[in-house]
Amino acid sequence: MLNFNHLRLFEAVARAGSVSRAAEELRLSQPALSKQVRELEAALGVALLERLPRGVRATEAGELLAGYARQIFALGEEAERALAELRGLGRGRLRLGASMTIGVYLAPTLLAESRRRWPGLAIECAIENTDTIQQGLVEHGLDLGLTEGPGKFDGVLEGHIFRWDELVVVAGAGQGVAEAPTLRELAGLAWVMREPGSGTRAVVEAALGRRGVRVTPAWTFNNPEAVKRAVMAGAGVAMIPALTAEEELERGQLRRLRVRGLRVRRALRVQWLRGRPASAAMAAFVELLGAPQGLGGGATR
Repeated sequence: MLNFNHLRLFEAVARAGSVSRAAEELRLSQPALSKQVRELEAALGVALLERLPRGVRATEAGELLAGYARQIFALGEEAERALAELRGLGRGRLRLGASMTIGVYLAPTLLAESRRRWPGLAIECAIENTDTIQQGLVEHGLDLGLTEGPGKFDGVLEGHIFRWDELVVVAGAGQGVAEAPTLRELAGLAWVMREPGSGTRAVVEAALGRRGVRVTPAWTFNNPEAVKRAVMAGAGVAMIPALTAEEELERGQLRRLRVRGLRVRRALRVQWLRGRPASAAMAAFVELLGAPQGLGGGATR
C-alpha cells in the first residue's frame, strides 16, 4: 500500500533537487526526511533518487512516480475546492491558464469582470504557450485553459470557441516592404516568429504551409510584445493577432501588408479535461466567456 505521506515528502525532494532544500521547505530534519524517502524506496522495491555530489536527481522510476504524485495531490486540492464551492461562489479558487496573446490582451479584462461578479473567488492565472497550458490541464494542474492554437490533445481535452481573431501580416513603419507583396515575395523576407509550442506560431505555419510558403524565422521570441517590437525596430515581418496590434497600426508604428490570397482567422478556445467534474467556479467562468452551451455541453471544434 502506497504511503501518501512518504509520497508527498518524496515529491518535494524530487521537485527541489535537494534533500536539504526540501527539508527546509517541509520544516523537517534532513536525516528524518532521508529516512522516510528510503522507506518509500524499500516499500516499492525501486530506487527513486540518484544521489549526486551536490543534490539529488530523480531516476526514471522517480520521474514517473513524481508525475503521478503531482496529479494525485492536485486532485486532492481539486476535491477540497469543489466541496468548498458547494456553499456557493462566495469563496473558492480557480486555476486558469491563458496562452500568451489571450493572457496579455484579453485576460485582464476578463479577470476584472470576474472580480466584480464574484469578489470572494480567487483566480490564479498562469500565462504560458498553448502546449504548456494544455499539458497543465491534462495533469490537473489547471482547471481551465484559454488557448489559441490546435494543440496536441484531441480526444483528451474538450472546449468551446469563445472568440475569433484575425492574424495580419505587419512590417515596421520604415521597412522597404511593398504594401501588397505576393506570397512568393513574402517567403523571401526576414521573419519574426513566436517559439515552437506557441498557438500563434502553429496557426501561422499551417496557414502558410497550405499556400506552399515555407519560412525560416530570422528571430524567435516567446512573447508577443517582443515579436511586435522587433518588427517595429525593422528586424523583419511577422504575422500576428490583430487584437495585439490595434494601437501600433493606428499610430503608424506598424504597417499592415495586404497579401492577396492570405486571410487567416483562428479560434480562441476555453478548454478543460474531458470527463472532469465541473466545479461551480469553472462553470461560472465558462458562462462569463459566453460559450454557447456552457461547461460540458459538447465540444466545439
